[in-house]
Amino acid sequence: MKLMQGLKTVKGFAAAAAIAIALVQPAVAQTVALGTTQGGATGQIATAIAQVVSLHAGGMQVRPQPVANTAQYIPPINAGQIEFGIANAPQTSNAFGGVGMSQGQAAPNLRMVAALFPFNAGLVATKAGNIKVNADLKGKRLPWFPDNSLGDVIMRASLEAGGLKPEDVTRVPMPNFPRMFDAFKAGQIDVSIATVGAQNVIDFQQSISGGVRFVSFAAGDLATLTKYLPGATLRVMPVVASNIGIEEGTRIFSYVYTLFTHAGMNEDAVYRMTKAMFERAADLKATGPLWEEYDPKTLGTNIGVPYHPGAQRFFREAGVGFQP
Repeated sequence: MKLMQGLKTVKGFAAAAAIAIALVQPAVAQTVALGTTQGGATGQIATAIAQVVSLHAGGMQVRPQPVANTAQYIPPINAGQIEFGIANAPQTSNAFGGVGMSQGQAAPNLRMVAALFPFNAGLVATKAGNIKVNADLKGKRLPWFPDNSLGDVIMRASLEAGGLKPEDVTRVPMPNFPRMFDAFKAGQIDVSIATVGAQNVIDFQQSISGGVRFVSFAAGDLATLTKYLPGATLRVMPVVASNIGIEEGTRIFSYVYTLFTHAGMNEDAVYRMTKAMFERAADLKATGPLWEEYDPKTLGTNIGVPYHPGAQRFFREAGVGFQP
């Protein structure tokens, strides 16, 4: 009799434990989407974040959700339909305020999770084309994007820095960056927007006869650049093996890359995401040269977009400075 009662008690505890696990599990094993673009450096960044956070954020599974351009996933994130996204600081701050590249399309529900690292980019050209500075773009075939898109802004800034106008070049219509990358490799255009350390620059170097180089801005071009890309800076990149396409004195533009969410996102999920990004810096850096300058102590950098309460909670615990 006592044995039977004991078995019933054990079965009761087992059933209770099973119910408890079932109730807890959905909160732990949470799958979230990370908005990103197809191919290029942004896709690489998303893959790295998804891998590291999925392993170290308490069961959170991050799934990159790639589309053709950033403008396609910012509105769904603002509406709470996608959990997270990544973009450069000018795009993120423009979207939040409904200005610049997001004129009339404000996304006031965006909230910062982390400022990642300097994103070093510019135009890359074939060495055979003898394009070394922006003035050399005259008469060349340039990718041309829809008005007010990131590609449009970068191309206009580059032309103005070289003392040129859109009428001074051959404009080849491009719907998005993935199409531009393909067109550049196929020899249909003379330059492509690219990021130092990105896989597609390695592909360009290997597949294009004679190799590629980044087009250099002049030291006095900062005012022109920031007119188009507020918050961006100009910097001379070091000539090292990982900086393919960088020659002595090459000056490209740089801005912070950002990870963001929406105001209604679960606070604990954002906390765990931020914590994983902070604590697993070595794992993120191991994914490739794009993360070389990643410093978790600067995750709270102010770009003019408020930080989510979950990120703020972790920053306070870790002693990371941030601007609410």
